[in-house]
Amino acid sequence: MPGLTTNGVPNLTIAGLRAGQLLPVDTQYGGGASPQFAAVPIELIGSFIGTGVIGATAFAGGGQASATQLGYGINTVTVVATAADSVKLPPAVKGAWCFVKNADAADSTTVFGYGTDTIDGVASATGNAQAAGKGKLYFATSGVGDGAAGTWVSLLGA
Repeated sequence: MPGLTTNGVPNLTIAGLRAGQLLPVDTQYGGGASPQFAAVPIELIGSFIGTGVIGATAFAGGGQASATQLGYGINTVTVVATAADSVKLPPAVKGAWCFVKNADAADSTTVFGYGTDTIDGVASATGNAQAAGKGKLYFATSGVGDGAAGTWVSLLGA
């Protein structure tokens, strides 16, 4: 657990966090114990630190169910054996981002959302083609905790 500053506020940085870590939280609620503790959500860690998958191989044969799982942050798909082999974004969490670079020289990959999450308004079961050599930044505008399927929007890069 991180140390505390003299005023009781946790002394930490994003890089010092790990998923599930308990952090002291002072609610300033008279009837509650102080400090109370809250767990760091794994979504926060991946989204801010950018711990994606480097050197991923897209799932041969394609499809959402067995698509190669990517992480929040920067991802590089280096092997797409045949067109439409697939990868899958992590669950949409509002404010999270995921960059996917299709580094394969010849084949397009299909990018699916997680579960029922949508990408650019397209149902996850359909998937979105991403051309060879292209990178896309996916940004979550809704998701976990919103009570519905998450929404990813994408920006195509070079």
